Amino acid sequence: MLRRTVATVLQALLALATTPSRAQDCAFAAQGEGHVAGVIDGRSFRLADGREIKLAGIEPVASDGKKAGRTADLSAIIADKDVNLRGEDDAPDRYGRQNAFVFLAGSETPVQSLLLKEGAALVSSEITEKACGTALLAAEAEARQGQKGAW
Repeated sequence: MLRRTVATVLQALLALATTPSRAQDCAFAAQGEGHVAGVIDGRSFRLADGREIKLAGIEPVASDGKKAGRTADLSAIIADKDVNLRGEDDAPDRYGRQNAFVFLAGSETPVQSLLLKEGAALVSSEITEKACGTALLAAEAEARQGQKGAW
């Protein structure tokens, strides 16, 4: 009986550790919303209102493991969709892009987690929010264990 209980608890903890990050894990302030007009590269896209958005917290990688734009991976997820933006600061970077965690309208899972789960990105060292970083690392670990994408 005790062995079964311990096994059940361990399975539940493993499931939590590999669950992709949700809105509460990356609980940043709302930065607005928009409609995706086009994908620029593996982590940047343009909204219909002209804003350029850079996905915060990740670095895209090619299937050979090298850093590269994975435009097709990002396009498959967000092309022509409505998105919500969240982040620590909505000030543009030196290239005029707004860094944000991006959520498809109606979803609680960041687009970053979806890319990480497919092995199309790695977690960046620039994440300052511990819970968010932990959740993104769990999504990356899922791809690594499943040998997806760059793994």
